[in-house]
Amino acid sequence: MKTQTRNRGAVFLMVVFAIALIATITTGIMVMTTEELQLMQNQLYATEAIETAEAGLNDAFAQIRSASTWTAGFTNKAFNNGSYTVTVTGTLPNLTITSTGASPQGYQARVAADVTVGAGAPYIIRIDNLRVNE
Repeated sequence: MKTQTRNRGAVFLMVVFAIALIATITTGIMVMTTEELQLMQNQLYATEAIETAEAGLNDAFAQIRSASTWTAGFTNKAFNNGSYTVTVTGTLPNLTITSTGASPQGYQARVAADVTVGAGAPYIIRIDNLRVNE
């Protein structure tokens, strides 16, 4: 006489376990991908803020090239859907120009340059020290 064994319960448990394992792996991959996308987006916004701050620095350089005594700076000057604020400190020929840029998403970055302004128009500007986010 032959005895039949029933393995249907064991197979069902193995299938449930395999589905749970695949779901866990899929969820983990989705979480990692979402985090990577958020990191990439944060990097993009931070870079946009740095570029806006650099634009403020370049704007200040243009003003100083045309009039070396310019120290007025800018306050929340619109640029690239964000804005920058520039301050100029020191006395000629040695100035420190600090530009703070803000991206449209609210990220901020600061670029500061210690410069030496040459004599005679157009005034040549030499950057002695450049600092980013210090």
